Amino acid sequence: MNPIQIWKRLELATFQNSPSDFPVQDESVLAMHLDADLELWFTMERICVLKTYTSNHHFILNWREDQFVISHLLELLPTKYKNNLYFLLVLDWGSELLPEMPMEMNRVEKNAKVCRKYVLHNEEDLERVPFLQQKLINSKKGFDYEAKFKSELLAERQLDPKIRRIVEGYFELDQTHKKHNTKDYILQLLKGDGIA
Repeated sequence: MNPIQIWKRLELATFQNSPSDFPVQDESVLAMHLDADLELWFTMERICVLKTYTSNHHFILNWREDQFVISHLLELLPTKYKNNLYFLLVLDWGSELLPEMPMEMNRVEKNAKVCRKYVLHNEEDLERVPFLQQKLINSKKGFDYEAKFKSELLAERQLDPKIRRIVEGYFELDQTHKKHNTKDYILQLLKGDGIA
């Protein structure tokens, strides 16, 4: 499987591959991953470590070593990522799989040490990764009722300024995840004492 297909799917699922924004900023751990040709992709919810293997033997001989490198990352991850760390093992070569490969691929995926693993040999394998399923990615791009409601309501020219301030304040409160009592916050907005 061509890794470019996986990169595109990861980008569609809002993953990014930016070392400067990665949740762990330990230079030695990041260098270890780089030296092992491990790519780090992440969102606010999960981290995917991607490795491309170029032959049957490369895969069989190296996946455990790569898992060991990932274990160093696991130790430094913030708690919210510890159960959301995935290892995507990409098989990218033109020749046929060796007869023992299907059993080895199954063994790798059943090995729950360090993180959840998915061996990706063809495009259909991407559908086995829950957060990379095309159907799920497409549904996230679906209709956003909240954004439509906000834009149409705020576009109304004859909207009372107090109502406008309440709507803007409500969505601001929701976006910043401030821990204010919503009722008190709206009452303050109505009085003109909005919390900034």
